[in-house]
Amino acid sequence: MSKDRTTLWWLAPVVAAVLLVTPLPAGMIEAVYSRGLFRIVQTTLTTISNLTPFAWLDVWLSLAVLLSARRILALVRARGVTGPWRALAEAGRRALHTAGIVAIVFLFCWGLNYRRVPLEEALNVPAPTPATADELADLLIEANALAARLRPEFVQHPVTYAEAAEALRDPFERALGELGQPALGAFGRPKYTLLTPYFTWAGINGMLDPFALESIVHPDALPFERPFILAHEWGHLAGRADEAEASAVGWVACMDGDDSLAYSATVFLVVELADALPSSRWRALLPTLDPGLRDDLRALAIRWARAQPVVQRASSRVYDEYLRANRVEDGVKSYSRALHLILLPPLRRHVSDDLAARSRPR
Repeated sequence: MSKDRTTLWWLAPVVAAVLLVTPLPAGMIEAVYSRGLFRIVQTTLTTISNLTPFAWLDVWLSLAVLLSARRILALVRARGVTGPWRALAEAGRRALHTAGIVAIVFLFCWGLNYRRVPLEEALNVPAPTPATADELADLLIEANALAARLRPEFVQHPVTYAEAAEALRDPFERALGELGQPALGAFGRPKYTLLTPYFTWAGINGMLDPFALESIVHPDALPFERPFILAHEWGHLAGRADEAEASAVGWVACMDGDDSLAYSATVFLVVELADALPSSRWRALLPTLDPGLRDDLRALAIRWARAQPVVQRASSRVYDEYLRANRVEDGVKSYSRALHLILLPPLRRHVSDDLAARSRPR
C-alpha cells in the first residue's frame, strides 16, 4: 500500500481551489480566454468529438464508475494490511486529488466562460425597464401571429436534429456576428446519451459535455422543439455558459433561419411569455392563440408530464448548487432571464421584423 500511495495529492485540489476563488477580472477572461484560448480548445475538442456517433459523456461516466469500483476494491483489500483508518485516509486523498484534476480540466475546457463579460453588457445597450403585463401581452399577440404564419410550412416539413443542424449553421454564424460574438470554431454534431431516461425523468432537453465540448440532445423532443434545443446547446458551445445567454444566442439564430427554425424559437418565446404573464392574463389570452399553436403547447405539456417530480426536484437542486458555485447568482432561475434578454431592443425587433418579412407573398 505504501508504494501505491498518492504523492503530492494536495497539489491539484489546492490549484483548483485557487482558480475557483480568485476573482479574475471579467474583461481579462473575455479577452484572453473566451475570445482567445477557448476558441482553440473548442475547435479542437469539438472536431475530435464529432468523429464519433456516440457521446463521450457516456465514456467518461463509464470509466469513472469502473475506476472507482477498482479503487474501492483495492482499498478494501489493503484494509487488512494498513488498517481501516489508513485505507480511508488514502481513499480521501485520492478522491481530493481526482476532484482537483477534474475541476482544473473543467475550467480550462469550458468553465471559465462563466466569468466572462455578460452578454447584456457586451451588447452595450440600455437595459429596458421591467416589461408590464400589457407589453408582454402585446409581444404574445405578435408571436402568435408569427407562429400562425410559420406553422403550416413547418408541419409539412418536420425536421430531424441532423436537418436542424444543417439549416442552423449559417443563421447561427449571423447571430453571433449580430451579437458581437466570435465565430464558432466547429459546430457540434447532435448526439444522444445513455442518460436519456434520466433526462426524461428530470425534464432535461439537452446539455453540453464540458470536457468533449459535444452537443447532447433529447431524442424524444418534439420536432418543433429540436431546432431551438440544438441552437441553445450551440450557444453554450460558443462560450455563453449562462443559460439565459445561450438561449438568447440560440433564439436569435433560429429567428434568422428558415420557417422551421423560426417556429421553434417562436414556441420557446410563447412558453417564456406564458411563465412571465400573470396567470389570469395568460388564461384569458390562451383561447385567442392559433389552434395549431395551442395543439403544440398541449403536446409540450404532455411530454413534460413524463418527468418524475422527485427526480426533477433533486436534479434542479444539484444544478442550482453547481450554477451558484460557478458564480451564477440566481442559479436555475437564470433560465427565466432569457426573456429579459429577448426584450432588449437588438433582439426584440426580430419578432416584428420576422412577422413583417414572412407575411409578404413568396
